[in-house]
Amino acid sequence: MNQKSILERFTDILKETKFLIQNNSISVYRFQEEQDPNDFVFPWKSKVPESIEIQKKQQKENQRNNRDLVNFSCTLCQGKLSGVRQFLHKGRKPVLVLHYSGATGPKEKPFTKTKPNQIFKDKLTELSWGELVQKVFGFSFEEFYYQEYPACNFSNTDSKEIDWQSRVENCKFHVKETVEEFGIKAIVILGSSAKLLFGAEKAKEFLGKQTTWDLSGLSIPIVTTRSPEALVFLGEKAKKTDSESNLFQYGKEKQELEESFISHLSLVKPYL
Repeated sequence: MNQKSILERFTDILKETKFLIQNNSISVYRFQEEQDPNDFVFPWKSKVPESIEIQKKQQKENQRNNRDLVNFSCTLCQGKLSGVRQFLHKGRKPVLVLHYSGATGPKEKPFTKTKPNQIFKDKLTELSWGELVQKVFGFSFEEFYYQEYPACNFSNTDSKEIDWQSRVENCKFHVKETVEEFGIKAIVILGSSAKLLFGAEKAKEFLGKQTTWDLSGLSIPIVTTRSPEALVFLGEKAKKTDSESNLFQYGKEKQELEESFISHLSLVKPYL
């Protein structure tokens, strides 16, 4: 093929190329054994529903991560001073322990948690409770879920009984959320929270008993027991006494109290 023939052939190719470009029909170069690109099928499926579902999952995950702060933005109760810090401790066993570190009476001092992952007011209460849980269940007390009930701080001098009744009723909303989200099977309610929920007389009547609690249509077993602060109180009284008879009496009372705790906590064993 001489130079003239080559140029003529090149001219023909350019003309064909111009035609193909104008008609948007440029063929893709392929080897003989390859499938024609025009024979490939690329089915299209709308991603909108999936995207919405992903957004919902992400929103739920964000809510889960922000559960520790949900009480700060809560507006269910009047007279709220602040949310209780670290109001929810997440464990691994399906038992939720309800307690309250806030002040409910004029003789009590307002309290604020200052340490990371703090549950109770002081280390002695934590140690006493930890020993009880270890004796009954054989694992750390931190394996349980803990929630402040109610979840916020209020005036301990201006609040009346009817105010507290309204608050614990409203706060069932947060308890129910925890129960449903983490698959809680049973609840243990400690002294201060039990008094606010049931009243002092009913709380004594329910002490050491398993009853059923209605959380706005959701029924769940609940066991009432005293606050572990009672053990700390007896221990402190024993340290201050100079009388051997009083020391013996305090020791006896503490032992009886520990035995009652063990008996009460044993009621939730079937739910683990």
